[in-house]
Amino acid sequence: MIKGLHHAGLSVADIERAIGFYKTAQAFEVISRFQVPNRADLRTMMAVDDSACEVALLRGPTGFLELFQFANPLAPDGPPEVYRAGLRHICIQAVDGDRLYDDFVGAGAKSHARPSGLGTGNLYCYIRDPEDNILELEGLPYAASVTSPPWFAHVALVTPDIKRLSAFYTLVTGAPVHSSGHFGPESKYDVVAGLENIVFDGAWVKAGPLTLEFWQYHQPQTQSRPFANASQYGWSHFALEVDDLDGEYQRLLAAGVHFHSAPMSNGAVRFVYGRDPDGNIFELLQVLPGHEHLSLDQVPGKDLPAEIDRLVAQFYRSRALGQSN
Repeated sequence: MIKGLHHAGLSVADIERAIGFYKTAQAFEVISRFQVPNRADLRTMMAVDDSACEVALLRGPTGFLELFQFANPLAPDGPPEVYRAGLRHICIQAVDGDRLYDDFVGAGAKSHARPSGLGTGNLYCYIRDPEDNILELEGLPYAASVTSPPWFAHVALVTPDIKRLSAFYTLVTGAPVHSSGHFGPESKYDVVAGLENIVFDGAWVKAGPLTLEFWQYHQPQTQSRPFANASQYGWSHFALEVDDLDGEYQRLLAAGVHFHSAPMSNGAVRFVYGRDPDGNIFELLQVLPGHEHLSLDQVPGKDLPAEIDRLVAQFYRSRALGQSN
């Protein structure tokens, strides 16, 4: 069974600077740092020419962030525009979106616009970290009862074929597409994206408590991209925690999913890297006994996503009542 979205992986040029940035507003804290050697089985698993890297694992209220500084990284294959295919951003939420924005900009983020509304009750903006990677910040003013530090909410994949990619992840997670829509052209979307006259489709799949988000842009059009490389600067992969790695591996292998190798262990988790139809890297991992602090079962805000879902439903019910009166 898929427990949920465990972490997003980010390949960086300066791991110390990245750690400092992602600790902003107590969004994440470092719980582990280690070196990965350059070894044949690891090169095969990661599909890289040189697996040597330093890794920092950061934990937030609802999930994890994994930072990699490779000894021999690859340069990006182009600017990380919001409409380019690939793992494009992660989302961090907080009650006060304006304060969250100010905190991250104060920590060195770049921005083209302050948080603004899209008619959902949330405030949205895109920012870029000091190495130009995109983050989405969301403010949830209707969740005023929540006292948590900012929390990880979703990863977003941009694709040239949203139906194919969302169907693939319904297979992986066992969860259906629970929402979808067509958006734009409308100025409120342009403000958030920092583009003009954008038109795009969106879809959402639950990966445990957190969410996989999919976008396909029609204006400007999302194009296919080369297969992702884990050592290339930027958002490199994301991981799903499972309770039976061998079972999930065999299930997906039988369904035709491509994996780099058979599962392996690093002593704390067993894991395997695979590819989706767009060539993005996803990981399945199972936490081993004695390392339960690495599991979603023990993140401090494991019940927070359900509470947010409850508050969202309550907000929409109250708004519907207000509109009907």
